[in-house]
Amino acid sequence: MVQNWVREAELLVEEVLDRAAAEVDRSGVVPAGHFEALAERGFYGFPLAQGMTPDTLIDTAATLIGGCLATGFVWAQHLGALRAVAFADNTALRERYLARMTAGTYRCGVSYAGARSAPTLFAEAVDGGLAISGTAPFVTGWEYVDAVVISVRVTDGAAESIATLLVPADDASGVTVDRIPLIAADASATVRLTLDRTFVSDDQVIGMKPLDEFQSGRGSLTDWINGALSLGVLSRCVRELKGQGIDAYDAQYAALRTRFAGAMGDAEATYALRADIAAAAVRAAAAGVVATGSRATLSHTTAERLMRQASFALVCTTREPIKDGLLDRLRPAELG
Repeated sequence: MVQNWVREAELLVEEVLDRAAAEVDRSGVVPAGHFEALAERGFYGFPLAQGMTPDTLIDTAATLIGGCLATGFVWAQHLGALRAVAFADNTALRERYLARMTAGTYRCGVSYAGARSAPTLFAEAVDGGLAISGTAPFVTGWEYVDAVVISVRVTDGAAESIATLLVPADDASGVTVDRIPLIAADASATVRLTLDRTFVSDDQVIGMKPLDEFQSGRGSLTDWINGALSLGVLSRCVRELKGQGIDAYDAQYAALRTRFAGAMGDAEATYALRADIAAAAVRAAAAGVVATGSRATLSHTTAERLMRQASFALVCTTREPIKDGLLDRLRPAELG
């Protein structure tokens, strides 16, 4: 029988995440129990579950992110790492890690470090592996994960490739860690990693592909899946408004949500949809501030928190076409 993942996510939100979201925001720490609950209910491996559909994937992710943004933000990184390992060219690595990653007993973050267009991590071939130098500007969940999947640019003469690596967090030499304060989801323990010839052995290489194979893949699945973050923020804003007797945003949320499956694999549709959702989240969060009134000016109230989260969603995991679309949608209307 196919599990009802969306309903399971709703229950986890009701029983755990929603109740603790305000305290997570105030304290800057995600309780270990949140990640344990995600693992116990199978959410670390759910994208690989039998019968998984794009609709279920997006609805489940958005529901969990809407419950607690910091928890969901850390957990969502693992899904990207899971996909990389599940389809790894390195069979031995896949067999060594995939079962634990699926069970949630080995949790991972990700950093693509601009490898496709503006790389900040570079690799040099050395005996037995690669020496990595440069900066991973944003690595989320550093204090909560066992490893990070990173992408690095590799140059061999005139040829350029992208290597994807699984780097254990507790066994990486030459790494400097700087915590980055965020306006929302600060409890996600997002850091900047600086690597100085950090050695990664050949057996930790997930795969390596020529650069042009990545540059030709516009509208990747990653761009589409990452839309779950702004959708989750929007869903939480709409839920808050409904709690105040305002249901004017329900229809817009439903209309945006129905566009998701059709946008999969379509770059332009994905960019437009993500811009529409992020803009809608800001408007819904602003409506929540107005509906709440002067209390919304207090730090860490729900309305204030959601306004910060909506701002966060405007730029988190976006690309230039999404930013351009958002700027167009936010342009002042002409008077007259």
